[in-house]
Parts: sequence; structure tokens; C-alpha cells
Amino acid sequence: MANTVNYSKGPAGEAKFALQLFGQLAKSESDRNIVLSPSSIRTGLALAYLGAEGSTADELKLGLGLEGAGKNEVAEKLAQLLAKGQWEETSGDKVGPKLKYANRIFVAQRFQLAQAYQDLVSKNFASAAENVNFAQSADTAKRINFWVEEQTHQQIKDLIGPDSVDADTAAILVNAIYFKADWQTSFPDYATYASDFVNHGGRKVSVDTMSQEGYFRFGELPELKAKALELSYTGTDIVFLIILPQEEQGLAFIEDKLMDMDLNEISSQLSRRKVCVQLPKFKFEFHLPLQAALEELGIKKLFSPGANLSSLLRESEPLHISEVKHKAVIEINEKGTSASGATYVNAAVESLLIGEQVFEFTADHPFFFAIKDAENTLFLGHVSQL
Repeated sequence: MANTVNYSKGPAGEAKFALQLFGQLAKSESDRNIVLSPSSIRTGLALAYLGAEGSTADELKLGLGLEGAGKNEVAEKLAQLLAKGQWEETSGDKVGPKLKYANRIFVAQRFQLAQAYQDLVSKNFASAAENVNFAQSADTAKRINFWVEEQTHQQIKDLIGPDSVDADTAAILVNAIYFKADWQTSFPDYATYASDFVNHGGRKVSVDTMSQEGYFRFGELPELKAKALELSYTGTDIVFLIILPQEEQGLAFIEDKLMDMDLNEISSQLSRRKVCVQLPKFKFEFHLPLQAALEELGIKKLFSPGANLSSLLRESEPLHISEVKHKAVIEINEKGTSASGATYVNAAVESLLIGEQVFEFTADHPFFFAIKDAENTLFLGHVSQL
């Protein structure tokens, strides 16, 4: 029987990698706001896997959840993922949801990429690797940053500093992602007000808080001592999942449990309910080298002098990945499209139910969030400080 890529919807493959990587970062960055794209990071590391052999490749396959997959199968599956995961919808003068990945391996000029590797990545990913002169650190950093800005609609800037590279740098794996979409049901501007948010550590701050009452997928999660809510985006099946601990400082408990859980299973426990939602507006970026977290997941050889990336290069000279850098930006505000006629009618009919319970979802303390669909975890993060 032919091997297949394990991009499962359960707690394996992409889902397992996403939550375990986030869990490692959440432990060390509990007092910081976090947002990252496991889907983008995994895709970029899989590009390194395509050039790896031996134990280096084995670690990447295991750590990324690609066990049992041949390189051609991995490349084809990733190509399908990228094709699905990059779109921009327009209707007349209206711009719809946008999703843009940026993944590239920048390799020192003294190395030449192997022809088989070039063929594999060019067939499936267009331009996935590029030679640069790391000795010219300022120019190279500017070149990398310009490429990232172009790929992310100028939302992600200054990913690489001039001091991040030098003549000894062999290769850098760069990942970035940009996502923008309107809520299916927008939060009215007039319902935004100043309200208290209890930060990590217990300090209260006053923040702009959005509010609306409507029908959303909602549920109690006793095993996590939390409640969950999904907000839909218009024009896509991607959702914004929020998991809010019952206790103000209960986020660490949730995130520890989530490392062995499946977000799709959590989503399956939610049902359409009438909910009064209060959610703070926020905008932040997260920028952190990922080597330490990836090593905790067992991906170690890639960063060592003993790395085997022999299928990446024509030369036999040793090569290892010097760093994996990732930066993501997120902004949550009231913006959304007007509800469609069908949605408005459904809401009007359901609101006539006598004695219907209205559930409260007040995100006034640290919470976990995910932007995902049934197949991919586009973003994971937590809001810890406002």
C-alpha cells in the first residue's frame, strides 16, 4: 500500500504540530501576547525537509507530523495547501477576505541548489529558495524584508535586522503570513465602550471593548474549565475560535491541556446559541526565533553542524539552518459586512423564541484564540496583556 501524507484532522499531523509548537512558546512567553501561524511555519520547514536526508529528514518528518510520506507526496500536498491558502476575493468594488503566505529559504551565494531540489520546489511552490550574499548584511536584510513586505501587503516589516546575518551565515528560513477578513456579523461601532481587562498577573486596565448580541456557535468546556465561542468571517469557512477560562488567571491550565487535544473536536462541541459577546479590540505583532521551541519538538539536527541537507545543494559542503524566524500580525476590530438577508431573517425568526436563554461571553481576562478551518490552523495565539 502506498504511503500517504498524514495531514489528519485529529491530534496528529498539522493539528498536533500546531498545538505543541504553540504550547512550547506559551510556556516561555506567558506574559506576552502571542500570534503565530503554524501552517506557514510547517510549510516552510517542510521545504527544508525536501532537501534533507538521514536523521535530519527523519526528525523533520516526525516533528512536523509527516511520517510515512515520500518527498513527492509532501511537495504535492503542500502545493495543494498553498493553492487553497492564498486567495483574495472581490465582488464589484468590494474587497473580500485575503490570505497570503510568505515562505522562502535564503541560501548563501557560495552554495548552489541541487537541480532535483530546484525542480521539486519550482514545480510545486514557484520560487521557494534564493541565493543571497550574507556578507553584505544590510543589503541582504533589506532584500529579505522587501520580499516579505510585498508578500504580506506591507503589513509585516523589518523581519530581519542587519545584525541577524553575516558572512558565516549559511541559510535562513523565513516565514510570514497575512490574513484579513470581515466578520460575518460586524460589531456596531456605537456598542464599543471602555471596560476593564484583567491582564496576566492581575493588573486591571481600561480597554476598548466591542459588544453585540446574536447567534454564534458557543459551548461550555468543563474539561478545560472554560467556555468557547466561534465568530465566522464572511466569504470563507475560516473561523475565529476563542477559548476563555472561567478563572481570570486560568489560561496556563487551558494551554497545557490543549497540547494533547484537537481544536476540531472542541469546535464539534459548540452549537448555535444566542450569545451576548464582549470582546476587546486589539492589534499586536509577535516576532520570535523558533529554534528553541522546535528543538523541544525534536527538530534538532537541522540546526547543528551535523545537519544533512545534502539534497538541497549541488556541493557536498556541510549546510545547516542558522535560524528560523517567524513574524505574524493580527488586528481585531468592529469591521464586518452587513448581515445578508437570509441571516437577518433567520435571526429575526429565532429571536421570537419565548424564554430563550442568552449566554454571556465576556472576554475580560487572558484568553486563547485560533483562526482555522477544518483542515488547517492558520493562526494560534493568546491575549495576555492589553
